[in-house]
Amino acid sequence: MEQILTQEEIDALLSGLSDGTIEPEQIKEQKPELKAETKEIKEFDILKWTKTKKENLPTLQFIYDRFSKSLQSSLSLFLEKDVEIENSPIQNIEYREFIKSLPLPTNMNIVTTENLNGFFIIIFDTKVIFYVLETLFGNPNPTVTKIEGRDFTKIELYVIKRLVEMVSLEMERAWSPVFPIKCRYSRSEMNPNYVTLISQEETVTLSQFNIELGNVGGWMKVCIPYSILETIKDFLISTPSREDIEMRQKWVEKIKENLSHVPIEIKAILGKKKISLKEFANLKEDNVILVDKYVDSPIEILIGDKPKFKGKMGILKGNKAVQIEGPII
Repeated sequence: MEQILTQEEIDALLSGLSDGTIEPEQIKEQKPELKAETKEIKEFDILKWTKTKKENLPTLQFIYDRFSKSLQSSLSLFLEKDVEIENSPIQNIEYREFIKSLPLPTNMNIVTTENLNGFFIIIFDTKVIFYVLETLFGNPNPTVTKIEGRDFTKIELYVIKRLVEMVSLEMERAWSPVFPIKCRYSRSEMNPNYVTLISQEETVTLSQFNIELGNVGGWMKVCIPYSILETIKDFLISTPSREDIEMRQKWVEKIKENLSHVPIEIKAILGKKKISLKEFANLKEDNVILVDKYVDSPIEILIGDKPKFKGKMGILKGNKAVQIEGPII
């Protein structure tokens, strides 16, 4: 049954509202506050992304793992101090972006590779360089609190060259199970803009090695143009296992052992003489042929019909013998 107000009740209600004895309910509509979301719009260059999106080379990470361990031992012996080295994952980056990330001054070293027909760039944090210099020049506890922006002296450059040569040697050893390379130090630069062997748009493969030297922390980076690695990509797309390496070493040793038993023919040429067919036909018993050698002249020793050594004729335990004096250059 519906409840309907009487006329008296309606009049009392209107009277109460007019004189303020009754306050009307205020219903507030709860509306959620909308916050304007600001989204940052970034430009996406698909051509640039395509250039830097290169195929992963897992074997290269294997090489750098070997390299970091061997370099840690060599650098500790070089400085006669404990050194800790940890390598970071490899990344492919545009060379322009890479040089923008380098602080100034920075020590950049060009190392050419003969077998690979290319080059590496080995970059040292200047804190590492000055720590090495102070250690080798007699400071037992270098701190390297201030990095100088000056050029290196000739003596300092010589020390840096020795350091890079040590790094290059360890790099050769790390690469040897995969692809043998030969590294040679070329030059050093303090400003990345002076290294113009790589175009700004080219993609490079970059690996960073974090180095702890006592109370000083720094880094070393190895930069290789990806185009150089593409020439030997077949060697770098699969990681060799420890079993593969051990098996390869066993095969090499077995081949060397088998080769050492291969018989070869050795000839010692006492002298030579060219004569005509008529002179040869007229040769008789007791004739004397004059050759092109004297008694005390060096004797030519042939290995497989190729001259390899020079020697001297003599007698050993009652037998005629030839003593090797050296290789034929």
